Amino acid sequence: MSNKGLKPALARPSAHDALAAANVVAQQAGLPPASLTPTPDRSGATEPVDELVQVNIRVRRSLGDQLADRARAEGTTQKVLICRALAATGFTVHPEDIKAMPTPRRRGSR
Repeated sequence: MSNKGLKPALARPSAHDALAAANVVAQQAGLPPASLTPTPDRSGATEPVDELVQVNIRVRRSLGDQLADRARAEGTTQKVLICRALAATGFTVHPEDIKAMPTPRRRGSR
């Protein structure tokens, strides 16, 4: 295969080498050693944090457009609408899943 005049790719450091370099920088800055393990949350929160998971559903275009249009009209997201509906039918929904996030790009019939 020809090189086509491209610059040669630089070899990436291994995870071990990258961690060692980060550790040196942390030590020089007077910070704790670099680590790949999660550090405990220092916010003082006592409630355990639920892991986020992705849920994908396929619906007919008419329903998808209704969700998009309603979310746009209410200034919220489709996720919030769906989570509100689930909460209304008895599901336990975390408050963060019902809180409106910044308005994203939208699809819909308009």
